Formats: sequence, C-alpha cells, structure tokens
Amino acid sequence: MFLFILGILAIIVGLAIAIYAFVDHNQTVGSVTLVVGIVLGVIFIVLSCFASVPTGHTGVVTTFGRVENHTLEAGIATKAPWQKVVTMDNRIQKATVSLSCFSSDIQEVSITYTVNYQIDKANAMTIYKTIGTNYYDNVIAPNVAESVKVVTARYTAEDLVGSRDALAVAIEEVLSEKL
Repeated sequence: MFLFILGILAIIVGLAIAIYAFVDHNQTVGSVTLVVGIVLGVIFIVLSCFASVPTGHTGVVTTFGRVENHTLEAGIATKAPWQKVVTMDNRIQKATVSLSCFSSDIQEVSITYTVNYQIDKANAMTIYKTIGTNYYDNVIAPNVAESVKVVTARYTAEDLVGSRDALAVAIEEVLSEKL
C-alpha cells in the first residue's frame, strides 16, 4: 500500500511541477518533470502489485483488514496494490514449557514438556481470521499447560517417575482433542 500511495504522489507531484513549468513557459523542465513523475509513479504502482511469500509460509491476503477467501503459496505472487499479504509459518515449530504441577497425592512436580506444532496450509486463512498470528501464545501454550496439569493430576508422584511414556501419550491425547 505504501508503494501505491508513493506512486500516486509521484505522479501528482510530477503533474504539479510540469503545470507550473508550462505556465512559466519553460516547456523543457515541464516535459522532463512530467515524464520523470509518471515513470516513477508507474514503477512504484507496479511494484506494489507484487508480494513475496517465503518458503515454508502461506500468504493470507487481506483487503483493508478483511481476510480474502484465497491464500498465496510460497514465491512471488500478484495482488491488488491496496491488498496486504500476511505470512503464516507452516513449518514444524518447537516449544518447550516448564510447568509446576501437582500429582494426585498432592506432591508438587516440575515438568518440562516439549511440543512440536505446525499449522496446516489449508487452515492458515481461518487461523489468521479467528486467532491472528500469535496463535501459539493465545491457543497452544494455555492448552499445553492445562493438558499437562490435568494428566499429571491422575498419577501419584511415584507413578510419574516410572510412567513417563504413558504420561506423554496421555498428554498428547488430551492435547490433540483440545487443539
């Protein structure tokens, strides 16, 4: 949008200076200024019609804040000058959460849980529309914390030490239902 506005301004300034120069009977300066203003304006407007989406991302197209019904794949794509492209990361991301939980026998347990997450390209538009780009902090982190605490409360402190695999599977099941 910035380049589009800059292009329009370049054309307007070129026209204004050219008109002023023609009024002063200086047609050479007026002609050169007009051509330069129009050329710069067209270049900026054309550049504003392209967007670059990095590899591993999906481009969500918005028009004046409203999410459009299509997304852009990685690479260079065309768009209207007044549209904005928001990139959503589709790569597998890793987050580690350290939590203090209580076991079923009311023993405080410190747990470090690592979750690998990834958004689906097909859902990138919906996630941006309903949650935004900060989906980890708004949705994933609270659900990870809640799931770990709920599952940890099912086990005694002694069982937690010996049942790490079962604990991990149970947390993944609860987390999968919520997310």
